Amino acid sequence: MDKAQKQLSAQESSVALTAGLDPGGDHPGQVLVELKDNVTQQVFFHYYLPAEQVAKAATQGTAQGVPPGTLLKGKA
Repeated sequence: MDKAQKQLSAQESSVALTAGLDPGGDHPGQVLVELKDNVTQQVFFHYYLPAEQVAKAATQGTAQGVPPGTLLKGKA
């Protein structure tokens, strides 16, 4: 069983992209977007974006010619 668990863990990505509400409440009306390595806990980037922009990008997406990553390009 341990061998199977190790193989499964090795196949999973150690990097996670998360988006959600600000856990501290210091940025009302904004969405926290974070890219983090789950193994080392190193945060590659951590940005707050206006919720309206995130919602607009989600509804329009690439169907309206909005290239992926447009919201984060201005922050990078």
